[in-house]
Amino acid sequence: MLEPLSDEQLTQQVSPLQSPLVWDLAHIGYFEELWLLRGGEGEGSELDDLYDSFAHERAERGALPILSAPETRAYISNVREKVLDRLPELAKDDFLVGMVAQHELQHGETMTQTLALAGLTGPNGLPRVTASGDALVPGGRFTMGSDDPWAYDNERPAHVVELPSFRIDRALVTNAEYAEFVEAEEAAAPARWGRDDEPVQHVSFDEAEAYARWAGKRLPNEPEWEKAVKTAGSELEHVGGAVWQWTSSLFEGYPGFRAFPYKEYSEVFFGNEYRVLRGGSWVTDPLVARPTFRNWDLPVRRQIFAGIRCASDV
Repeated sequence: MLEPLSDEQLTQQVSPLQSPLVWDLAHIGYFEELWLLRGGEGEGSELDDLYDSFAHERAERGALPILSAPETRAYISNVREKVLDRLPELAKDDFLVGMVAQHELQHGETMTQTLALAGLTGPNGLPRVTASGDALVPGGRFTMGSDDPWAYDNERPAHVVELPSFRIDRALVTNAEYAEFVEAEEAAAPARWGRDDEPVQHVSFDEAEAYARWAGKRLPNEPEWEKAVKTAGSELEHVGGAVWQWTSSLFEGYPGFRAFPYKEYSEVFFGNEYRVLRGGSWVTDPLVARPTFRNWDLPVRRQIFAGIRCASDV
């Protein structure tokens, strides 16, 4: 993904919302070293400060004395070589290996967001929307969450939730449909439009909620989204592989939540600020885009590949 870029493009900070690409690249290697070679223990080195996600905000990372592009390539190659040498031993811990693999895949999507903001991406991989109407999801109990060995702490534990009946749209909201809303409400247009029959993307939570209200519907809450996928998934088009789908839910821990392996992954984001997205975008690796995976972001953010699926009461 980054091979065609110059060192200058890799080190440029194109937006305060995103890190320089070379920071993300070195952070991938740092996270791999920290958890697979050092067992999660910091050593107080300069890299521990420079590449700790919580030490410096994204907007300031371009001004830090981070590794150059050649230094970053050498560093991540050295880390990967050491990890591969120890892989038979490391593979005994399914969660840590899975966490590091998923972390790299997630940063691949983050870097693609940066490339999109810089105008350096080619054609997107969005599918066409062909479905219409909605699906009825009958009320009742279902098991939400996961106890899978690779599941993150915020997906755990699996627990039973009871919901009333509701309806959920089979299709994602298209560019053409969203354009009608923009014109009628004099709302802001997305950063970039695609074909009329593609899912609209780069929509914030606030905009998604406003669209749903304008359309006489609402956003599904997080349990509704997961139950719909688990019980009526065959009726829903583009559950994953198109755009992340905003839910109305705040990002919080499930009953019985336990932070693991470090509280900064999920717990520090719990509260009344972040909203949950579900599904997965055209950039999201299928390993990450599982029905129980929880993405989250601030309600004003638009740089993510996020769109809309509406729901309504019965």
